[in-house]
Amino acid sequence: MRTRHSIDPIVLVAPHPDDEVFGAGALLRLVCGQGHRVQLVAVTDGEAAWGVQPATTRRRLVAARLAERVDALHELGVADHVDVLRLGLPDGRVGDHEGALEGCLVELGARTVITTWRQDGLPDHEAAGRAAAAAARRLGAELWEYVVWAELRGRLVDGHRTAMWSIPMDDVTRTAKARAARCFRSQLEPSPDGRPVVPQRLVERLAAGPELLLA
Repeated sequence: MRTRHSIDPIVLVAPHPDDEVFGAGALLRLVCGQGHRVQLVAVTDGEAAWGVQPATTRRRLVAARLAERVDALHELGVADHVDVLRLGLPDGRVGDHEGALEGCLVELGARTVITTWRQDGLPDHEAAGRAAAAAARRLGAELWEYVVWAELRGRLVDGHRTAMWSIPMDDVTRTAKARAARCFRSQLEPSPDGRPVVPQRLVERLAAGPELLLA
């Protein structure tokens, strides 16, 4: 892995429950497999994934998504190396709280900050990326940005790909990531409006790899 200095402590920013697996599951397996611990900053609980819903439904969705994350980290084989910090910022409105997120990340004192790409194509992902980038600058930390939605939404052009590097995925990692991704049933099965939140083609692409990282 290319680094300029020791990568610990490592903080991984996940705007929603599932981003850390969909976009950085192979990276998580790599760093945890090398004996590192990862502080996973869970920015939101993903309560708005199904749109406007009664409070009871939103609470049920949050409970489901948190349980899915636990199951996914076990399937990925990294649960014993990952500490989760829930911030509970409002899903869909991370951009209104970038300063608070930046401050939290600075307090954690990371030397490596892993976050969603600032051009990923989803507002919460981009806001989290901006906050993480600002925190990394203040800390003098390395910043690694991972891709989730950008390719599906046509955000990746040749120039971006040239600047990115990839996390290779062997058969064991690919299988583990696919199993972990399938844990997020609330996102992959039909939601109350009859459609899944995350399209199957996105999951298949992310599970196949390689993971793209801007560092």
